[in-house]
Amino acid sequence: MGTSKKILLADTTLRDGEQTPGVAFSPNQKALIAKRLAQCGLREIEAGTPSIGKVEMEAFDKILSLGLSARILAWGRMTEEDLKAVKHSGTTTVNLSIPLSDIQIATKLKTTRSSVLEKIKKYVSKAKDMGLEVAVGGEDASRADEHFLMEAIEVAQQSGAFRFRYADTVGILDPILTYKIISKLKKITPMLLEFHGHDDFGMATANSIAAWHAGVDSLSLTVCGLGERAGNGSLEEVAFFLSIRENVDSGIDLKALFSLCFLVARFSGRKIPRWKSILGKDIFLHESGIHVDGILKNPRNYEPFNPTIVGRKHRFILGKHSGRKSVLWTYEKLGILLSEEQARRILDQIRDFAINNKRTPSKEELIGFVDTPTALPASGTIKKSC
Repeated sequence: MGTSKKILLADTTLRDGEQTPGVAFSPNQKALIAKRLAQCGLREIEAGTPSIGKVEMEAFDKILSLGLSARILAWGRMTEEDLKAVKHSGTTTVNLSIPLSDIQIATKLKTTRSSVLEKIKKYVSKAKDMGLEVAVGGEDASRADEHFLMEAIEVAQQSGAFRFRYADTVGILDPILTYKIISKLKKITPMLLEFHGHDDFGMATANSIAAWHAGVDSLSLTVCGLGERAGNGSLEEVAFFLSIRENVDSGIDLKALFSLCFLVARFSGRKIPRWKSILGKDIFLHESGIHVDGILKNPRNYEPFNPTIVGRKHRFILGKHSGRKSVLWTYEKLGILLSEEQARRILDQIRDFAINNKRTPSKEELIGFVDTPTALPASGTIKKSC
């Protein structure tokens, strides 16, 4: 595989992430997120769409005034209005996007392939003449005719663009297809290539990793996987996987990124599910007796990375799937030493409780399961704290 041990992780939380239905960051929130992204080690931030108007211009002013080490990009369509707004925003780099699939060319742009190629040539050249660095975004590239896609990339390169974004706009790719197409593109163009995935079929993170394996130069991602419809490729998922599993130098401070995710979740009004990979409250929580036994012997048995990386630790609860050793361990932490017979009896009570109440028993309820006259307190009394 054409794997590189370095990769540029480019953030588009403030642009595509904000396109999540109902999400709208204030200029101050955008500036704070941008600052925190840069502190996490992000070297490129797509900060928004200047043509939106005054509020977006204010956000660009605040972000650019911070003097961040990260490159700040604006996003725009290949139109006079968008290009003028980008220049007015004060940024020096733009991602100019245009649809490349036949369905979007015909029904969205109501034009032809040849006209699209002319637009790429015209607006990339014009942006360059305005003093802007230009990346070209191939919207819906994953549904584009392959030969036309290659034509578009060639025109973008000849017109002076420094990078081409391959966008899986409606999330139809799988990792195998992603690997094949990015590998092929890397062979036919000297341009830098970026992959931008959507999660409509739950493939965005996997596709991003596949694109990296194929040698892509950068990945366009969002914090918490925010974005249109099902969202985009998740920055934290990709960053953690590449760093921990692939030993990739992405320059990202994982602990700082972990913390930032909760700020973005708060600003976006989107709760993080308890089971969400990397971030979820319960991802180091264990109930299964087999898993608890394994964790007690060696945490690596059932934890893919050390929870201390994100300032957490593994936890155990008792429920339907618990085992006898889990009961003995939990009650010992409560200050109660149980006999084997007591543990078996209490385990039956715990399982019945979990089935009937659809939750795990509280500490007080666990203590209530103990047959006090025959229990064996660790130090003569029942301790009330874990």
